[in-house]
Amino acid sequence: MRNTPPLSTRSIGQLKEVFRAGRSVDAHELAGFYAGEPAGPWWFRLSSGPTLDFTGFGGWLGKQFLGENRAVNLFDCSGGRQQLFPMTLARMPSRVDGQDTLVLLYPSTARAPWCWVTDELRWASDGSILGMTFVDRPLIRHMVFPFVLKPGKV
Repeated sequence: MRNTPPLSTRSIGQLKEVFRAGRSVDAHELAGFYAGEPAGPWWFRLSSGPTLDFTGFGGWLGKQFLGENRAVNLFDCSGGRQQLFPMTLARMPSRVDGQDTLVLLYPSTARAPWCWVTDELRWASDGSILGMTFVDRPLIRHMVFPFVLKPGKV
């Protein structure tokens, strides 16, 4: 039997294939906190920390699903845990494959770059949620920034 690398360490291409094969997440399936981690090859994961810091996402722990199609990102800050960057949940065609998926939308009033960001979620076969972040800006709008969410404790 072939060893399969952990989801969080696979190539971007492999992660897109897992996403295409995954089942769309329904908003009613999500409640509470899901610990997050960047996913992808080593160089992508290594650069994600400084990138998140630069974009105001330093200390990101994951996503808190609040019900009523609302979610927020949870951060470990110097003043303790904080909920920042709220999102609304919607059903939309995926930018990966055009199929129905759950999309997390940041408000247009959010600070840059988050006002241009959408996150798409699908269930992976290992029971985690594979997320794909897109930034709707020239030169990078076709790039994907993957992450993994797993049920966790705050």
